[in-house]
Amino acid sequence: MSINQLVYVSQSARKMSLDELRAIQAKAQSNNQLIDVTGSLFYNGGWFLQVLEGPAATLTALYEKISKDPRHKNLRLLYNEPAEFRTFTRWSMNMTNLDDRQSDKYEKLVEIIEAAKAGRRIRSMSPAVVLLHMFRS
Repeated sequence: MSINQLVYVSQSARKMSLDELRAIQAKAQSNNQLIDVTGSLFYNGGWFLQVLEGPAATLTALYEKISKDPRHKNLRLLYNEPAEFRTFTRWSMNMTNLDDRQSDKYEKLVEIIEAAKAGRRIRSMSPAVVLLHMFRS
């Protein structure tokens, strides 16, 4: 089965509590297991950056659903391309809350989110591509 990787950035409609973020992760894990989707959600300073991996048609439908979620705004698709393999195979949905600064990749992830928010590139690459490369190595 062929898969795609989809990456988007969005702004939360309001600051999210840790409990709200955990609830989002739990719901995504449950839903994604049923539809063969893996990925990771990153949250920093009121912004989300999410990677979704799965069948192209499934991701299209899921992105459409996500775009209607009132918990965020300013949704922008950064990347949606076929992939040879999944990068986030271990998680139906991982979540990294960068507000707690505990991630070993904190500085790099913040740079990626800031570039995605501003619509700028990192070393001539899309922030989404930089993110995917970072987790492949």
